[in-house]
Amino acid sequence: MSLIEEIKSRLDIVEVIGESVQLRRSGKNYIGFCPFHHNVRTPAFVVFPDTQTWRCFGACNTGGDVFQFVMRRDGLTFPEALRALAQRAGIPLEPRTPEAEARERERARLREILEAATLFYQHQLRQTPEAEPARAVLAARGLTAETIERFGLGYSPSAWHALIDFMRRRGFSMEDLQAAGLVVIREDGTAFDRFRGRLMIPIRDPQGHVIGFGARALGGEEPKYLNSPQTPLFDKSAVLFALDLARAEIRRTGVAVIVEGYFDAIMAHQAGFTNVVAALGTRLSEAQLRLLSRGLKRLVLAMDADPAGMHAVLRGLASAREAFPETTLELGPRGLIHLSGQLGVDLRVLALPEGMDPDELIRRDPQEWARAVENARPVIAFLLDYLAAQHRLEDPKGKAAFVREIVPILAAIPDPVERDVYIQQAARMARLNERVLLEQVTSHRMSGHERRGRKGSAALLPPAREKPDKGPEAFGSGTEAEATLLVMLGLGPDLLPYLNVRFAELGLEPLTEEDFLDSTHRALFRNLTEFGPVEDWPEETTDPQRPGLLRTLWLELLQRRGPLLRGFDPEDQRWAEEALRLALWIREQRLKEILEDLQALADSVPDWPQDEFMAKWQALAEELNQTQRFRYRRWMMDDPLSTPARR
Repeated sequence: MSLIEEIKSRLDIVEVIGESVQLRRSGKNYIGFCPFHHNVRTPAFVVFPDTQTWRCFGACNTGGDVFQFVMRRDGLTFPEALRALAQRAGIPLEPRTPEAEARERERARLREILEAATLFYQHQLRQTPEAEPARAVLAARGLTAETIERFGLGYSPSAWHALIDFMRRRGFSMEDLQAAGLVVIREDGTAFDRFRGRLMIPIRDPQGHVIGFGARALGGEEPKYLNSPQTPLFDKSAVLFALDLARAEIRRTGVAVIVEGYFDAIMAHQAGFTNVVAALGTRLSEAQLRLLSRGLKRLVLAMDADPAGMHAVLRGLASAREAFPETTLELGPRGLIHLSGQLGVDLRVLALPEGMDPDELIRRDPQEWARAVENARPVIAFLLDYLAAQHRLEDPKGKAAFVREIVPILAAIPDPVERDVYIQQAARMARLNERVLLEQVTSHRMSGHERRGRKGSAALLPPAREKPDKGPEAFGSGTEAEATLLVMLGLGPDLLPYLNVRFAELGLEPLTEEDFLDSTHRALFRNLTEFGPVEDWPEETTDPQRPGLLRTLWLELLQRRGPLLRGFDPEDQRWAEEALRLALWIREQRLKEILEDLQALADSVPDWPQDEFMAKWQALAEELNQTQRFRYRRWMMDDPLSTPARR
């Protein structure tokens, strides 16, 4: 029995869920109102004791086991949920390595130092006459005492050793302070406070721990903003300011807004827009976007209306390098489209009124800000307009340059209907024959399906036990088929985007973690979508206290399921075809399970609205029939779906 299964066997899912959801017994199951969306009319949240699973048949339309529930309810990663539930079940986890324990001790020490510094800066802001200019700046911006307290704002005295003296009296060494990024040590060994005479803004991680500071100058000093240097806790490119305060609202609404400045986010929260976070500077990184990926449905980039702000929308996303083809698009718009599709996010751009930033707009008219967020433009429409403005479309050379830039963008759109709409729009903008543009986009898509595989992936496979046969039985059933697909996804650098493109062309929703029945498999799939192939996973993917946990779990799958794949080459077209068959079969099993759960709900709750039941049943049955039809055609015929070649 695996660790995950042992934990589940010792816990009663009804008891765990019943702590936060009022459940009533109905037949052999339990029903209640879903805790993840507002509903007071019909209870559509069902707990199934026999299978130790739950499902919401309402707006969430999701489900899982006790791990998925705790992760969703408490906003935890899989390793965090594993640790919490293992402790509850009384199961000791394997001890950490000495290296991991040493890293955690260092991180804990740095957190202690930064919390002490935060209290020092807060006291200076509240109590000292020297901080009057800082208090005046905050008052001029209209910040309330409650907001100042919530964000922990403070002031760093102008003296060269004020913080050093305070911290050393509390037993912290100069080396500690340097490691935390609070002091600068000269070559001669003398030291001084890094931040002096500035308004101090604590930067916190998603769990609310202070990991660094942003320091704003109060006069004409340069730079205007000074951030903490990189430390074991702080990496400017992998942090979103105010995410600790915004996580709950983002999780509740599925919408996040990214602004550029600290005070843009602070003012937004004060005005009640608590789903706003800030990038630390104008360069938005892929790592920052990944922080928001779980449960996110729409992401709005709120940028200044000047050319620099418009440019930052594109430049910031150029870090999504894995998504980029070998093109001359320095700003990487195709990567932007690909990343939004990979995360399953509706990416939009909010262009602010000329000469205004979010802070100013919110102070002037909060409702205007709300309307601007609601009416933010789809990123593809924004990109087309932006790129059209960069070229003289009445000139043949300008028109050709425009087409060269938009073709990769259009080709990256997975939904065929949406892609066709934007092809028509772009053709009208360039006054170009639509057929010419369509041919170029189609050609680009076909070449894009060619795999830019990592050499040597096949060498990772263990020795073959048998040559694989055609059909799902060759790869096992149930969760074993899931494990096989995860091994294939981990070895194939662009297999998941390829599968999602194929699903879209078949009229199916993209593959998601919800398609996997096993908790571990869901966590592994989430890591694959966030970081790509396993070789690209960070050493500490989700939890510094359990480095490499998910990588280890994937390697265990490789040893168990890899021999069945020995007859395939990840570089070969047949690899992609088998992965598509598996993915369709896994989707089919998920739909069957949902239908069974829905029938169980109907049996348990006789008064459940019949029209609502039939509508859900028919929609699920239609999707199941469509998926089965596609899968059977894949197995019984040579290649009826005309899978694009992947040479």
